Amino acid sequence: MNAPVSVPDIAVARKALARSIGLAAFVYGYPLTETYRTCAMQTAPRAERRSGASPGSDVRAPMNTLHHAPRPSTDQDRDVVTPANDLLYTMAWLHLADGPMLLTVPASSRHPGRYFVLPLYDAYTENFENLGPRNCNPNGETVVLVGPGGTVPESPAAHRVVRCPTDLVWLIGRILVGDESDWPAARALQSEIQLKPAPGTVLQGRPAAIEQWAGPHEDAMAAAFEHGEPAAEVAPRFFTNVCHALAEAPGRVEDRGLIAWFGQGGLLANAAFSWDTLEAPLREGLIEGFAEGVQLVGAVGRNRRPKPWSMTPATGRYSNEFLGRARTAYLGLGALATSEAVYAAAHHDAKQEPLDGQRRYAMRFEAGDLPPADAFWSVTLYDTDRFLYPNEIRRHAIGDRTPGLKRNADGSLELVVSHARPADAANWLPAPAGRFYLILRMYYPREGVQSWRIPALQAQQD
Repeated sequence: MNAPVSVPDIAVARKALARSIGLAAFVYGYPLTETYRTCAMQTAPRAERRSGASPGSDVRAPMNTLHHAPRPSTDQDRDVVTPANDLLYTMAWLHLADGPMLLTVPASSRHPGRYFVLPLYDAYTENFENLGPRNCNPNGETVVLVGPGGTVPESPAAHRVVRCPTDLVWLIGRILVGDESDWPAARALQSEIQLKPAPGTVLQGRPAAIEQWAGPHEDAMAAAFEHGEPAAEVAPRFFTNVCHALAEAPGRVEDRGLIAWFGQGGLLANAAFSWDTLEAPLREGLIEGFAEGVQLVGAVGRNRRPKPWSMTPATGRYSNEFLGRARTAYLGLGALATSEAVYAAAHHDAKQEPLDGQRRYAMRFEAGDLPPADAFWSVTLYDTDRFLYPNEIRRHAIGDRTPGLKRNADGSLELVVSHARPADAANWLPAPAGRFYLILRMYYPREGVQSWRIPALQAQQD
């Protein structure tokens, strides 16, 4: 006969189980908590909003209300990491549990040649719909947004209906904009975006998981991975927020088995979940699993051989690729689906050396070999904190619409990236004195974009 299992052995086993669940729950739940965290921060009552923002940079507004950012993002905008610098953003947080909402898509015929898109994201950061000139009436139209348990109102039956996977939906509208002289025209299109409750919808305020957000409005990944806050302090807040959010956004049907497994480690999709009620072995295991999950997400892609550019094979729509979804939420929350935009990141130069502003780099596009994008493209520089870098000429990106760029005699375009200002700053992208990275964005990417070779940054000899 087998010897009975001792109580200490059971505790060790339960801790081991919770550890594996904690790791998996972090990877699965991190994008969900980032959505809820960002919503809690951006829809907070005015008295609770962060002070010190520059004029026009505050993208915050009450739930179910549009906010039109009046200018492109700068280094002073720090709500969402890796913001683009050539777009006007229009944002709104929707709570469709209260009922359907009506979203007006502008008439592209009144703004010929100007790129815009109204992307919709569910609570798990899935970019499930993109509304714009490619799929909407050129004369504009109204779209009915309905939650997973909602019913379509009868009066706007002729409108397009979009059924949303979760009740919490994030709208991150993007409108292409040039220099300051172009802002009024872009704002004119922006003003045509409208949002209002459908007939019969009575707005009730923010979701419960946002009202009872545990702890400060702080990214759990950044707190533990970047700032070194102990896992024992961050994990209880993180898992509490995960369980509260899961109660409102239970995820896809095919994920229900995974979420039920989380429950074996004490993580229940319950609005009344309390960390303090868990047994000590479960708490200890979950904390260890959280720490391992943070390290795993932070290390994705770092164990491979460095290369000048890494093009993302898929963003925005992840299916079962939970690790990639978590990594994208950490590096660039709100990424578009690859059918709308393709992103590439550069952390190293042509010799696989980390990018450093103390060096001067050249990035050369040969004549006729610019990024394959039908809408527009841009290269944006970010500091190590994943935000735009403040610099003397206030330039954060260079792209196909940047005024004053100089071409070489053979038609090629060569960008200069450095901390020190070059003698000719026409094509200069300023960098900090230390490490930095670049993001190349290509909107309306052409077929074959994944095989296009992005020019590596070549370190120059002084």
